[in-house]
Amino acid sequence: MTVAFSRHFAMPSAETFGIKPIGAFVRGYLAKATVSVDPFARNRDWATYTNDINPATSAQSHQDAEAFLADLEAKKVSADLVLFDPPYSPRQVKEHYEAAGLVVTKEDTQSGRLFRRVRDAIDKIVSPGGIVLSFGWQSVGMGTGRKYELIETMLVAHGGGHNDTICIAERKRAIEQGHTEVSVPEMDSLSIRVARSLHR
Repeated sequence: MTVAFSRHFAMPSAETFGIKPIGAFVRGYLAKATVSVDPFARNRDWATYTNDINPATSAQSHQDAEAFLADLEAKKVSADLVLFDPPYSPRQVKEHYEAAGLVVTKEDTQSGRLFRRVRDAIDKIVSPGGIVLSFGWQSVGMGTGRKYELIETMLVAHGGGHNDTICIAERKRAIEQGHTEVSVPEMDSLSIRVARSLHR
């Protein structure tokens, strides 16, 4: 298994997918997906199922991300692509809740716990061979503990004192017979491919 790697420069934006290389990264996978889910969608209507806790957004649902994903599981939704673009820091979590008119607790701002709970809920709706795209300032992702393999990493530098945005694509293992995987999209001429063996 080889991992695709690329690095780009683009100006920062609060709308992650509005950053040109990141938008292209997401659309490349969406083009090959049948059922997609975005639990932190804001006003994006790119996915089949969209959610944002802020009722002022145009998302289809306005729940806590974990509750939204649990509802999809109860409805037996099976996704072959999930977009995981949560608030990246405790400050952003606080701003996200306050924008929705919600009271923020100390536990709410512990982004590590939030990420773990939401990733666990994501895993329950991703079909074998499905893809999860994760965005943030770290590259933890779904991880091998949940039986995901890294297939692509993209770094987007923003200049100055801004953190890079790290974009990763992971595929869920244990492919069922007859299931079609979502493949890595073709990368542009600026991309650098780094091939390495994954240690299992």
